[in-house]
Amino acid sequence: MRTLVTSIFLAIGLIGSAQNVIWSHAIGNWRNGPTVYITPLIETTEAFTTAQLIARYKADHPELKDVTDLDVLRFGTPEEGNDSRNTLKAKYGMRKLDVVMLEAPKEQPVTPAPTRP
Repeated sequence: MRTLVTSIFLAIGLIGSAQNVIWSHAIGNWRNGPTVYITPLIETTEAFTTAQLIARYKADHPELKDVTDLDVLRFGTPEEGNDSRNTLKAKYGMRKLDVVMLEAPKEQPVTPAPTRP
């Protein structure tokens, strides 16, 4: 009986500590350009640190390799994230900086192994 009660409390604790889903994008060279990079929105969780997200963005987008100022922004809904991307594009466009809206990396198609006759 004690084991059952302990298991129930443990399960409730694990469910309560589950990380929420959030959305994120990064902005590079945001201080002074010359080219500002804005990544696409990705789905992630609260468990990922800024350093982990930056590493992911740099791995997914080779354009960010030499970026000096890279900031990660987080949002509760995808709509908030997309609004942020559009607002940032307009803001930096008004400052006469080139803005590059990066696209999500395309997945490599998996080619099936040749069949043997």
